[in-house]
Amino acid sequence: MATPLNKVYGVMKVVLYVRKTCPLQFASRLNPCFHYSLIQVSRMSQYHPKYVDPIINKDELAEGIPENDIRRHRPIKAPTTDRSISPLFYDPTVNKFTVMMMKGGNKERVREIMRGLFENLKHTQIELWNKAKTDQERHAIECNPIEIFKKAIENCEPLLMIKRVVKGGVPYRVPVCARPNEKTFRAMKWIIESCRDKERRLPMENKLAWEIMDAYNNQGKAVRKKQEVHKICESNRAYAHLR
Repeated sequence: MATPLNKVYGVMKVVLYVRKTCPLQFASRLNPCFHYSLIQVSRMSQYHPKYVDPIINKDELAEGIPENDIRRHRPIKAPTTDRSISPLFYDPTVNKFTVMMMKGGNKERVREIMRGLFENLKHTQIELWNKAKTDQERHAIECNPIEIFKKAIENCEPLLMIKRVVKGGVPYRVPVCARPNEKTFRAMKWIIESCRDKERRLPMENKLAWEIMDAYNNQGKAVRKKQEVHKICESNRAYAHLR
């Protein structure tokens, strides 16, 4: 026999009332299931505080650990997948960009895109290096794709950002100095959005390589977005004292 709806709704109201009003110990006495439903699961580290971070840098490993280093007497944490899978992903900037570009948790696909990106950057710069006629021109060409990537991110980082401030019930757009983490986040977000706005038939690694090279030369859509933000901050500089 089916339970009437009014009884179901009555039980739901009692449960909500108990959750809001009764302490944990009284709710758990009423029903043991309440004890588990009221506990909020928090993410904790799997290592004890006595564990220390591993050494990833090969140069530091080759030099050896000093005698007075605490890592000689403490247990070591296992390296994460991003650090142990390839030397390409030791860099935290590359790792953050990989996580931001990921969709649906498919990080392996994003890693393939990043490998293709660095390969395209390397081929482009090597081609320019081979076409250079003098040693001075060759010396001015950067062939390290990681350095090109970091320089492109740096060129897209905004110095100022707009913050909404309400004074006397009136909202104002106030320019403020951007925090370091916020600057890097905005630069990466603009680069990724600029690539996704382009034609979908083209491979993502090719679109990323073009956008990164444009940003490296202070050009492209991501750099224009940074300049637009700076223009908005310049037009609202009269409200700078409200921050």
